[in-house]
Amino acid sequence: MRRLLRAELRKVTATPVTWWLLLATVAIGILGTLAPLIAVDGEPVDLLADDQVRGALHGAAGGSILVIVAGIIGMAGEWRFGQASQAFLTTPRRWRVVAVKTAVYMAVGACYGLAASAAAAATAAAWYDSKGLGLPFGRSSVWLTLVGCVVVAVLFGVLGVALGAIARRQVPAIVVMLAWTVLVEPALFAAAPRVLRWSPGLAALSLRRQPSADLLPWAPAAAVLIGVIAIALALGVRMVERHDVAG
Repeated sequence: MRRLLRAELRKVTATPVTWWLLLATVAIGILGTLAPLIAVDGEPVDLLADDQVRGALHGAAGGSILVIVAGIIGMAGEWRFGQASQAFLTTPRRWRVVAVKTAVYMAVGACYGLAASAAAAATAAAWYDSKGLGLPFGRSSVWLTLVGCVVVAVLFGVLGVALGAIARRQVPAIVVMLAWTVLVEPALFAAAPRVLRWSPGLAALSLRRQPSADLLPWAPAAAVLIGVIAIALALGVRMVERHDVAG
């Protein structure tokens, strides 16, 4: 397992797309933080409203979807680049390969989440300072939002590995995931919020403390998201064990 872990870490750090996705995650986090602050219509003191602070810092999670992309590429890339045969022949217990990738992409998610959260907090602090205010770091809502963004990024790393294991094809998996997350899920939630708030994407919003009365409380949201990811990962392991690696 240690050999597999070292090999996967080298693979991740040597892949340029890992760093480009990290850069994009941070950039989206900064823009996602600035957007709600710029849109405030009122006195500067309105920026101190708890929902406004949470909404701004929630921008740290704006690029977390790219963690899923990284996980899909990391897992499905074994087939895309013809490495699956070698990986599974040298490690006949295929679940170990999936387990190592899961651990590595949880770490990738943590790095992405921490970097985006730090960038969002610094951006928000600079904006508040420009208005003669101070970002209220003493509030629990600030830290709960930032911690929630990091936790979701970690979980999304696992989800990406699971989806890559299920699909084994990078492009279709990424396209379907983005279409569902960006287009379908928000549209369905707008039509039936009481039902769709139980979907994993909306549960992630709740964990990231997105201000909305229609979302689940954080505890059931965490249970929903973790449960969906666990099922997806178990299915991914099952399919990896059954599939012909040469296919």
